[in-house]
Amino acid sequence: MDTKLLDEILSCPTLPSLPSVAIRVLELTSDPDVEMEALAKEIQYDQGIASKILRTVNSSFFGLRRRCASIEHALVMLGLGPVKSLVLGFSLVSSIHGEDGDPFDYERYWKRSLTSAVAGKYAAQMIKSNEIADEVFLAGLFQDIGMIAMYHTLGERYLSVIEETGGDHSKLAKLELAEFDLQHSSIGAMICEKWRMPYEITIPVRYHDRATACPQEFGQVARCVALGNLVHDLLELNNPTEQLRRLYQRGMSWLGLTEAQIDEIVKETGESTKELASLFSLNVGSIPSAEEVLARADRQLIELARNQQIEGFAAKQFAELVLEDDGTDPLTGTLTREGFTQAIRNSFPAALNGEIPLSVVQVVIHGYDELGTVVSDSAQDEVLISTVVMLRKHFEHMGGIVCRLANSILSVVLPGTERSEAVHEANACCEAFTQRLGTWVPDAPEVSDLVFISIGVATLDDESRSMITNADLLVRAASQAVLAAKACNSSATRAFVPRKSSAA
Repeated sequence: MDTKLLDEILSCPTLPSLPSVAIRVLELTSDPDVEMEALAKEIQYDQGIASKILRTVNSSFFGLRRRCASIEHALVMLGLGPVKSLVLGFSLVSSIHGEDGDPFDYERYWKRSLTSAVAGKYAAQMIKSNEIADEVFLAGLFQDIGMIAMYHTLGERYLSVIEETGGDHSKLAKLELAEFDLQHSSIGAMICEKWRMPYEITIPVRYHDRATACPQEFGQVARCVALGNLVHDLLELNNPTEQLRRLYQRGMSWLGLTEAQIDEIVKETGESTKELASLFSLNVGSIPSAEEVLARADRQLIELARNQQIEGFAAKQFAELVLEDDGTDPLTGTLTREGFTQAIRNSFPAALNGEIPLSVVQVVIHGYDELGTVVSDSAQDEVLISTVVMLRKHFEHMGGIVCRLANSILSVVLPGTERSEAVHEANACCEAFTQRLGTWVPDAPEVSDLVFISIGVATLDDESRSMITNADLLVRAASQAVLAAKACNSSATRAFVPRKSSAA
């Protein structure tokens, strides 16, 4: 580390500083027994920040049923955390701004910070961690404060490093280290320490670009902020498919989020960022429609599937097991019935011996034939290919093998997957199918009245091993579950669960 340069940056006379109201709020809230009345009085000394806070807490971002008329009322209704985060957030925004002709891209800076803060907060709320949601929001806003400090000190030298990233923020830390033997995340954390920010903010700021290395105590905050950064990047890309895959994978591995939950975070983030940018008086440029971004990612996956440029896990692993042809369906690129049969037989012995569970997910697209008659053959193809893409998104990361057994019948073989996991993803598929069917065939509004899916799940495990003694019985159990799901007359999942024998 270049300690001389570090000292120069931290002592830069033009370094942003917090307004007195923020400093006083930090002092007061460091006391766990702080009186709300005293805190409200302190905030109201700064009428500019107080009025912005009231406008924000009464916005749709907080969704209060009753309007707040005072800071004291806001503290009662929302609690200390949200109001404190808004005081510090508005204070930070007021302290960082450029002059006319300033070459630093403040618009891009604030767009990333605000989008990440909003998305991270939603992620925290999605995993039922409301107690950290405000820390996540603040850490997202403060995460890149070190960039401002480095720019104020290094000027054009630092702008050249930023330019070298080509707009890819993930490259910045490596380039900073190579050029300056310093990185903005560490400097940002030191500035937060200088401002006496709590560790719940300071530590995640230090680790925002390497969240998995963050100390465990603050790791969840850092991971939420990092996920927020991935949401920002997704909304900025013209070709979002790979980024969406990465977001799904990280959301699952870091926070246990499903794809449906991540889609919801992306949608909420787009609208809320626009609203908060206005309330914070920030110019963040245009925010693309989250719905359009998700739809575009789906369309790209569908086109890839149509052109057979996606090689699924199943095709790679089992194509050599099918002797008569390459074992793939020419329209969808999935395994055919022969490949499906071989895939089950390949995994069945280990499941029967109790080494692993083995789940089969059967999917029937109801209304498929009518779709061709009422709308068009191309609409049939669109729904089929889109459904296959959806199944791949939900099951291939679990090792799922997607197959096409007949015109409108699909199946997924899931070696090593428990019933509960398979059902969880199957339910998510039903929800996604219902939500996106209209976007797959946008010129046929009647499609939602014609088409739905039934999903049946069967698992060979300790509970069912005495009943399911061969592969055909496992497939038959999944088919029975499909029939139960069809009785709902709408997209639904049902699982085959063995009845427990009554005691003699």
